[in-house]
Amino acid sequence: MPGRLALDLASSPTAAERGVDLLAGLNPPQRAAVTADDGPLLIFAGAGSGKTRVLTHRIAWLIQQGRAEPGEILAVTFTNKAAREMRGRVESLVNLSAGAIWMGTFHAIGVRILRRDGSADGIDRHFIIYDEADRLAVIKRVMTELRLDEKRYPPSGMVALISRAKDEVISAEDQLKAAGTHNEELAAQIRLRYDAFLQQNNALDFDDLLMRTVWLFDRHPEVLEKYQKRFKYIMVDEYQDTNRAQYLMVRHLASKHRNLAVVGDDDQSIYMFRGADVRNILSFEHDYPDAKIVKLEQNYRSTQMILDAAYHVIKANPNRAEKRLWTDRPGGPKVVVAQTYDEQEEAQAVAREALRLVAEGDNRLGDIAVLYRTNAQSRALEEVLLRRGVPYRLIGGLRFYERREVKDVLAYLRLIANPQETLSFSRIINVPRRKLGEKSLAQLGYWADAHGMSAWDSLTRLDEMDDLTPSAKGALGEFRDLIVEVRAASQERRLVEVIDLLLMRSAYERYVKDVGSDGDERWANVLELRGLASEYDGLPPGEGLQAFLEDVALMSDVDTMDDRTQGMTLITLHMVKGLEFPVVFMLGMEEGLFPHSRSLDSPAGLEEERRLAYVGMTRAKDRLYLFHAFRRHLWGSANLNLPSRFLADIPRELLDGSAGIPSGIPEPGMAPARVIEAARPAAAVELVQRYKPGDQVEHRSWGRGAVLKSTMTRTDEEVIVKFDKVGMKILAVSLAPIVKV
Repeated sequence: MPGRLALDLASSPTAAERGVDLLAGLNPPQRAAVTADDGPLLIFAGAGSGKTRVLTHRIAWLIQQGRAEPGEILAVTFTNKAAREMRGRVESLVNLSAGAIWMGTFHAIGVRILRRDGSADGIDRHFIIYDEADRLAVIKRVMTELRLDEKRYPPSGMVALISRAKDEVISAEDQLKAAGTHNEELAAQIRLRYDAFLQQNNALDFDDLLMRTVWLFDRHPEVLEKYQKRFKYIMVDEYQDTNRAQYLMVRHLASKHRNLAVVGDDDQSIYMFRGADVRNILSFEHDYPDAKIVKLEQNYRSTQMILDAAYHVIKANPNRAEKRLWTDRPGGPKVVVAQTYDEQEEAQAVAREALRLVAEGDNRLGDIAVLYRTNAQSRALEEVLLRRGVPYRLIGGLRFYERREVKDVLAYLRLIANPQETLSFSRIINVPRRKLGEKSLAQLGYWADAHGMSAWDSLTRLDEMDDLTPSAKGALGEFRDLIVEVRAASQERRLVEVIDLLLMRSAYERYVKDVGSDGDERWANVLELRGLASEYDGLPPGEGLQAFLEDVALMSDVDTMDDRTQGMTLITLHMVKGLEFPVVFMLGMEEGLFPHSRSLDSPAGLEEERRLAYVGMTRAKDRLYLFHAFRRHLWGSANLNLPSRFLADIPRELLDGSAGIPSGIPEPGMAPARVIEAARPAAAVELVQRYKPGDQVEHRSWGRGAVLKSTMTRTDEEVIVKFDKVGMKILAVSLAPIVKV
């Protein structure tokens, strides 16, 4: 229980009594941070500089020296995992239970305070917490009451405006007064009803957990004083990622003893889209003029070559505290820069180089991570790794073909190809929502079973279903007409045109973008799937759909994956923070993708993109690869791309394969950079078109087939083959186990 030691300190030897030297193994700046006197303390902890070690040792040091008991310490982390790790380390250092230390995330600390003392501000201690889905559902309900058109005013946009105001600790009334646009005014009006609904249902959302804690402290000084007295020492990790509400919570709690130690790195502030404000750490010295500043610049992770390259990228940011990481690992392999023709060649080059490193005994697959700016980029790489049988782990998202929106569209396409397919019917009969309740769907199923018909066939006899309401019959009839229309089109149009008709008639874009805060990302995945389908446009109508569905089924076969295998790690740049790998590949280093197009007109946004690049580069311990493609098919269209400006920041002497990287942002039409040998096959092979329509081939697994079409790409020959057993497949000749017969 907070405030009570779980172990009798009098009967337990302290670290000093056990002879544990808490300062052993610390470098001078780390030691200075651990042993700092009372007062404000700012610890700039660079990537890989041992900040967790410093935090845990400082907590243990304070207890060992008798400067604080565990119950007088508050340690705020940004993840529950970090809190558990820190607690375990402290317990091992001081040989007592760290349960009395208040240690956890901002939200967890807020919940704890509100359940104890929130009643002073009218909060029932038994409040429930609404998650993102709950919040969106209530917002939609309020918008319906206000008769607001969701097409014109997407609920997800209203949620974002409300969340931003709560992050800034702004009341609904003040939000309404400050509204400068029609949408902002609507969001404030929606919030007034939304907050009232929360109060009626004794609920708080995630933003309330912080905002209401600040309000509690503001409105009830006696409650604040209680916690100010309690927490003699306060430590905050990842301070660069705090928002306004978190900043105020800390400032309130630390104002009595002023023993506030914050740890962070402004160069790694990458969550502005969540409300994080890097100015909180950059203005710490202004807030606390007597603060002691300690910089942890010795890196224990990367080679000096990698650190120097990362430094030249980040130093271009004008608003940062100057610091430069160093290591006792001088030299190291140069940073590899490579240009590929497109995302397919990029994926093949990554797989080839990864396998080369493993074959030479330098690394295991588990040592290798592939980082990218958006989730949609993983698709091409996943396909290549699956095809080559290379195990991998996808972190921070589902495998591309297992993502909900992708599975929804594929279910539609499978139903269009075969209306009797029950699983697909069940999945999308009410997606997007068609005002069909569980009762109506159950009645449809019962009627179909009683008449020995499939669910699809029963839709032709809706007039006979007396138990269904007129509205349910109407919704089911509209669904039936949608499938019939698109199914007819699939026999006459190209596959991409069929998908476009489906998405338009089903209003799937609006549905995806209105459900949750990641609508744009999910819609990007749908466009990525559409782009993949465009590769089948050369096939006759109907055949393209069938070939596409067959190939997708092969790629999404989870039986090819072994979750126990520690394969390559595929992860977004935002998710990789806090991790490290011996080998790192960063893909998509292109203008418009990284830095992202949304940031190009915003100086603050561009600075954050540069910090994101810095975070990615400093995950690498031994080898770093930076890839950019001349042409990339992403979000439903193919674009010719300029190399990222971040590549131009890195001095040539640090790069391998940088002959074509210009010193500034390249002009359109400039010749692409050469591709490094490491990303190429071991021996250069002249590309020759080996197959023509009509050729008979034999596949190791699929047997005999006939070539329908052969196309030469920049790096390979691609053939469309119709196999006797498995139908049509698209194959890369250099990778596929086929021979001419």
